[in-house]
Amino acid sequence: MTDLSFYVPHISREGLDAEATAFLEAYCPEAIKAPMCVPIESIAVNKLKLTVLEYHLSEDLSILGQMCFTDGKAEIYDPDKEEFREIIVKAGTMIIDPDTYAKRNLGSKRNTMAHECFHWHRHRKYHQMAARIAGSTKAAYRCPTVSKDESLKAMWTDEDWMEWQANNVAPRILMPIETVEQVFHLMQAESLKNPFVAKGLRPQSEWIIEQTAGFYKVSKQASEIRLKELGLLS
Repeated sequence: MTDLSFYVPHISREGLDAEATAFLEAYCPEAIKAPMCVPIESIAVNKLKLTVLEYHLSEDLSILGQMCFTDGKAEIYDPDKEEFREIIVKAGTMIIDPDTYAKRNLGSKRNTMAHECFHWHRHRKYHQMAARIAGSTKAAYRCPTVSKDESLKAMWTDEDWMEWQANNVAPRILMPIETVEQVFHLMQAESLKNPFVAKGLRPQSEWIIEQTAGFYKVSKQASEIRLKELGLLS
């Protein structure tokens, strides 16, 4: 059996921001020069030349997106008929579940797109080689909503490691380390003009998290995690 581990990028936790920066340098260098909402859909379509489709992928939104690395078949879910079926896809097709936005938020959809873009950017060689070896017509790699338990890393497969990489790099692409601190200080100054924050009726940190999320078009949870991991909020 061929060992495909050679095709899995070696990315440490300390190297996650560098991966996000390299991605943006390749496809949207302006996003690391000045604060902006990263145009992830434009990057997907115009820079990575991906085809973006919307289909339901599961019964319970346990799969938010999938990346098709080769020509072949991808599984989707038909909620009207309550059954799964296959569609023919081309390599470079990204499928996003429409409920990612409808039942979650715009930030979740954008994060899913960044996640799939990173898979294409860094992991397509692995999946294309795996498909070639298997001689399979299954083209898509489905990305589960629930992350693997990091305490069990010793038991992770190659796919688990690549999913961990995409999970952690995606929010860093949308909130680049080069601009987050600048946005934080801008929002910190703006918060003092808010009457509810100024009068102590609303926590300043809560307002900053919300406004930063709105600026980058990410979820409030993603905004809070990012600001805390960079030591900007306690």
